[in-house]
Amino acid sequence: MAKFITGSDLEKAICDIIWDAKETLLIVSPFIKLDEFFITHFKHHINNYELHLLIVFGKNEKDVSRSLNKNDFEFFKNFQNVSIIYEPNLHAKYYGNEKSGVITSVNLYDASFKQNIEFGVHTEVNLLNKFTNNADQDAWDKCKEIADSGEVVFIKRPAFKRNLLMIKKYIKSEVLFDNTEYFYSTSSKSAKQNKKLHDFPDEANSENVTDIRPTRETMPAKEVNEPQQKNTGYCIRTAIPIPFNIARPFCIEAYNSWSRFGNRDYREKYCHFSGEPSNGETSFNNPILSKYEQKARQMFGLK
Repeated sequence: MAKFITGSDLEKAICDIIWDAKETLLIVSPFIKLDEFFITHFKHHINNYELHLLIVFGKNEKDVSRSLNKNDFEFFKNFQNVSIIYEPNLHAKYYGNEKSGVITSVNLYDASFKQNIEFGVHTEVNLLNKFTNNADQDAWDKCKEIADSGEVVFIKRPAFKRNLLMIKKYIKSEVLFDNTEYFYSTSSKSAKQNKKLHDFPDEANSENVTDIRPTRETMPAKEVNEPQQKNTGYCIRTAIPIPFNIARPFCIEAYNSWSRFGNRDYREKYCHFSGEPSNGETSFNNPILSKYEQKARQMFGLK
């Protein structure tokens, strides 16, 4: 159930969202400036590679340090699985994890909590609203859209190696993209690269490191001039190309968003088969537009 909150209740709800996050911590705030109180809450996750910290900030195109303090930016870069996105037209504020969210007026700015009159609406996922559309799910999805369309500033991802049983073991985290110089340089700037969140994988390339010592017999034979069978589908929420699988029609980020509520009939945006806009006619239960069902059955052997 949605609850109106303000004052200390608002600060506590946002702090709880930061502290209690397990899979994804989504911070959408045009202005970010942390005091020691909030830094301590974020440090709770600084070595947690299993948590994706997704930060979207905005405003001040000519001096982004006024929107995201450079010291705080460098602090966030220490996290093991982090995405920092810039959206110049951002004015909305939202804080969420896989279980709770706050739509609010308050920036993640120390003075805003100390001096301003701010309020928000707090929603938690429970058995009563898990399978129904609600404002927090819509807010989460909209903020993910903003993150997907914004300009990437920094990406760091965890790398893993896999043993014989394909069990993952964390190795380290690697920076996949860092455009700090372009955004924060006051002199000559580097070229604008305009990367998007979907340009980067959810894991860093570990060069397929395993604990298995190969033999010549286990090395795969090279295939010569043998065309691969088409096996590409599209995420029904983002249209990002993914392996075709009607049982898994989401990319990982979209699945994490969808799984917060797990509504199998929630109307999605794209067709898993063609990637074209579905105008809400697709869902987890029905990921393919009806006009492509016969063709999909022929191509992929669907029943």
